[in-house]
Amino acid sequence: PYRRQRQMCIRDRIIFDIYENNAYLRDGKSNLVSKVVELHGETYATTVKMGLSKTPNTATSAKVKIDAAYLETYNKAHNTDFALYPQDLVTFANEGILTVNANTKSAEVEMTIRAGEGLQEDKTYAIPVAISDQSSDITIKDEDAKHCIYLVKDMRNAGDAYKGEGVMQGYLFFEVNDVNPLNTLSFQLENGKLLWDVVVLFAANINYDSEAGRPYIKCNPNVQYLLDNNETLLQPLRKRGIKVLLGLLGNHDMAGLAQLSTEGAKVFAREVAQYCKAYNLDGVNYDDEYSLYPDLGNPSFATPSAQAGARLCYETKQVMPDKLVTVFAYGNMYGVESVDGVDVDEWIDIVVPNYGSAAYPLGNMDKWKCAGLAAEFNLHGGGSLDSYGAQKILSGGYGSVSYTHLRA
Repeated sequence: PYRRQRQMCIRDRIIFDIYENNAYLRDGKSNLVSKVVELHGETYATTVKMGLSKTPNTATSAKVKIDAAYLETYNKAHNTDFALYPQDLVTFANEGILTVNANTKSAEVEMTIRAGEGLQEDKTYAIPVAISDQSSDITIKDEDAKHCIYLVKDMRNAGDAYKGEGVMQGYLFFEVNDVNPLNTLSFQLENGKLLWDVVVLFAANINYDSEAGRPYIKCNPNVQYLLDNNETLLQPLRKRGIKVLLGLLGNHDMAGLAQLSTEGAKVFAREVAQYCKAYNLDGVNYDDEYSLYPDLGNPSFATPSAQAGARLCYETKQVMPDKLVTVFAYGNMYGVESVDGVDVDEWIDIVVPNYGSAAYPLGNMDKWKCAGLAAEFNLHGGGSLDSYGAQKILSGGYGSVSYTHLRA
């Protein structure tokens, strides 16, 4: 009798699900659940989109609003401490009303975020937006589907690298062993804007701590020197609008970025987030190289795979959603479309290819998150960015170009 009752409950649940019209919320421009907004001007305009699982027979509606109470839940889930963005600086068109017409599956409403006095630089604010007052024929399954989050940063005084919305970016790995990162500021365009938008400290390592029995971040003396003196060597870049990332790669032991277990990835991701917070960095770049096969008897490790590499990226984005999670598309670091049903577009921000090639998108990602060219300054390899090559990258829809090992 119990089995029969359970089977009937499952059958009834499936039948009920068929007739539900489930709603979800996204940023309309990016289709992301969590959208980072950088305020380079006085206003930022986007749309909030409500999607439905099926087309309604007749027009149906809902509203969107700021759900301030949800921020506590979000911060607890992500181990963050984001402050609520001033609600009087956020407006929705048409009082936030969304109308989904028959034979369509989504509707959007304009949202405007204004800058204001009192916003702190280097602080992330959150705008939790939620569906409310939905028609009776719309079902919302859980809090995640009901909400989308805007993470807002005031960048008005850090615009020397900002070239405008939709303009290709320069992504640079610089060798910490023989270069001063402040030399990055020497590269300028004719209009005075800085050439490089993102720079990577190349590189710290993932290593194995045999006493603790777990992987950890190890910084060689040159990386540690930059971190210890980041107010004079790194923050001047950030104050001009250049994002500074910590590069991480293997270091000839069994600790590898694409061979961590789920729990191992969660623990290591929290350490990465702590580094970024402690040294005021903008994110991380993962490079799966130079690692040995792991001891699978250790609960921190798993068989090397693209799924394990994706898991680390996913867990990293969970604990630092306002930071950049970027990858070098090499080894097992890139190649999986989703983790726990969440599309790769939600947890990887930039993909850098190997020398001489272009990165490729996965899942819902488009080429704007991919570098269209990667070259090596010191060895003069990987291709050149002549006028023909530049035009090809632009017409291809790529969002950045990548160079490595600046020596100056």
